[in-house]
Amino acid sequence: MKDWFKKTFHRKEMTEKKSEPLVIDGIDPAPITAEPDEAEQAAQALLESLSNTEFIVSGTTKGDASEEPKGTPAYYRMLAKRMEKAHIAAVQRTTRFVAFCEQELKNPNLPMEGPGSLSLLETEIYKRIDTVDREGGELKRRWQHCLAEVTVRLMQMKDKG
Repeated sequence: MKDWFKKTFHRKEMTEKKSEPLVIDGIDPAPITAEPDEAEQAAQALLESLSNTEFIVSGTTKGDASEEPKGTPAYYRMLAKRMEKAHIAAVQRTTRFVAFCEQELKNPNLPMEGPGSLSLLETEIYKRIDTVDREGGELKRRWQHCLAEVTVRLMQMKDKG
């Protein structure tokens, strides 16, 4: 039956793609931080000034809907644009945090409580659930993997301690 199905529908086995970090040969990758640091914000400002465009790294958006009279089509277009930018910024922040979490989980000796702990990671992971549910896809898969890893480690630590 399986051979007939494969021959009929020409299905190929799906293989899971692993995401690999971007690395420049000969240079150690910089650690990822949960939030942009001052150097990243300065680089963002420089890029924006050189290109005369707006990048969303820090989560801020420019433009105020109060510039247009309320109730006009231009006002609602501006509001829609601001909402779209806010969604993009939320996805970027969540993606950054998931990458940070993956980096931190490479350390097998994370403490259970305190700064840089598994319980703090768990709390921060759950804060991003709405964005992950809305975005889905690869981000959701990676987020779920981080949550599962943190949960398992916390359960193991509670069983030991």
